[in-house]
This record gives sequence, C-alpha cells and structure tokens, in this order.
Amino acid sequence: HFLLSKLFGVKVTEFGFGYPPRIWGKRIKGTLYSINLIPFGGFARIKGTEGEYSGVGDADSFAVQPMWKRVAITAGGVLGNFVLAWVLFVTLFVVGNPTPAGKVYVDEVKLNSPAELVGIVAGDHILSFEGEKVETADELVTLAEKNAGKLTVMEVEHEGKARLAAAVPRANPPSGEGPLGFVVSTAVLYQKTAVWRAPFTAFAEAAKTVGEMVRFAFKLVGDLVQGKAVLLGGPVAIFALTETYAAYGLKIFLQFIALLSVNLVVVNLFPIPALDGGRLLFVAVEIIRGKKTSVETEQFANSLGFAFLIILMILLTIHDIQTFF
Repeated sequence: HFLLSKLFGVKVTEFGFGYPPRIWGKRIKGTLYSINLIPFGGFARIKGTEGEYSGVGDADSFAVQPMWKRVAITAGGVLGNFVLAWVLFVTLFVVGNPTPAGKVYVDEVKLNSPAELVGIVAGDHILSFEGEKVETADELVTLAEKNAGKLTVMEVEHEGKARLAAAVPRANPPSGEGPLGFVVSTAVLYQKTAVWRAPFTAFAEAAKTVGEMVRFAFKLVGDLVQGKAVLLGGPVAIFALTETYAAYGLKIFLQFIALLSVNLVVVNLFPIPALDGGRLLFVAVEIIRGKKTSVETEQFANSLGFAFLIILMILLTIHDIQTFF
C-alpha cells in the first residue's frame, strides 16, 4: 500500500509498525512514521480511504485516482504478503526446506491419559492407527478425533520393536491434551533445491499454499454456517505459536512465517469492508453500476467492517487467553 501510494502521488498520512496505541512517531514529508504497542503487522493510513476522508477531492487523495491505480494500491498489501512468502520459500528451498519424513513420534505423554494407560512413552514411533499408516502428526490427530469414544488399535514402535496398543480416544479431553493425551510431531527432512530453480519452486509452493488456505477458508465458513465448532486464533495465539516455532530452529521458524504471510494474503481478500477484499468489492460494484459508491456509504460500510473486526479480535483474544493460560 505504502510504496504504490507514494509511487502514484497519493498521500500517506501515517505508516505504522504494529498497531496503536502509539509509542513513538516522527513526521517526514507529510507522513507520520510510527511505532506502536501491539507488535503484529502494520498499517498505512491513506488519504481518501476509511477514516481518512478529509480532502477526498484533492489530487493526492485515493478517492479521485483512476480505477486501475485504486486497484493496484488496494491489492498492494496482498501482493506484499505474497512476495514475502515467496522470498522466504526461496530462502528455505536453497538452505533446506523442512519436509515431512513420513514418521510420527511421541514427544510427550500426559498423566493418566489413554496413551499412558497403554504404555506409550516419549520417543515411541506411531506406525499406524486402525490399520491405516500415519505419516504426519495431523493425520494421526484427525484419525483419533474421528474415532473418539471407540476402542482403537495403534501399531507402536518402541526401541526398534513394534507392538499393538489398544486405546479409547476421548471425545472431550482436557484442554491441550488431545483425544489420546500425547503430544506428537512429524519427523522432517531438509531438502535443498538448486539456486537457479528455487525461485520457480518457491512460487509454485506459495501458490499451492494459497490454494490450500482458500479451500480451508471456505470450509471454515461452511462449518460456521452449520454451527460446527471451529478452531480460530488471534494475536495471542500467533504470539504463542511464534514462540513455539522459534524454539524449533531458524528453518522451521521461517517456514511458519511464510505460511503466516500466505494466511494474511487469503484473510485480506475476504470481502469485508475495512479489509483489502472489501475495498476491491467496492471497485467491482463500481464497474457493475458504472459509477462510484458515495463517500458516505463507503465510510459507513468501512466503519461497520472495522467494528466487526475489533469485536472479533476481542473475542479471539479472550479465547486465546483461556486456551494458552
């Protein structure tokens, strides 16, 4: 947003790192550069957009720019997140991208859990669940959740010897324990890609991940409409996960940041006023109607969208605090 606004001569009233309240700020050539208390992402206040409607008729206002410039500026944030993800994926493919090795290991077993009761201990390798080979931790967790309340059989390898273990996954386990009461992880390999090939492989990976996130977003909306429980996280969850992935080393951490950037691409495209997708929706409406939406209508819609996002963020933060603390 910032770079394209400057390129097109549109005034940026504030460019902030993090979100208010403001800690520090300095005005340079009409733009306030600020550092804010909440250390997640950043923002660009652009003249002629939500909350910045004074002087909307001025030549340096977003509101009077040709349609293609408004689309470019609006899509700039989404493009920036995609480029960041692409750069991180390029780096990972060159230095060694963490790739599932097809093995699931037990990292921790909770006290009095189904896993402990059948003798599973940290370091064990879970080979299969109900006769189905498991290659990732997510696969194992999904299978356990689907079979909650049923007697299930796992093939477990302990110190090179395989055995069968029968356990009943819990339908309502204690917070943070999961159906079987153990923490599992997927073994990873670090696969390197030739430098000349990495940019192309990384672009394909980023595009594939965007597609997966879009499918997940549609599934999430469908689950919400049907009243199903969904797993969402806010700033506290992101901070907790960042700390967790950072502990696994630089490569895993970079992969997490790349996935987070892709996630922001998809979230920002949601057609909600106050998000980039909402602004692009107004442009689409303008194309269909053949005339621009009034400033008052757009401002009102953006205010509603912003209020919705604030309420959602508060609810997610409360949920995160209850989950992680």
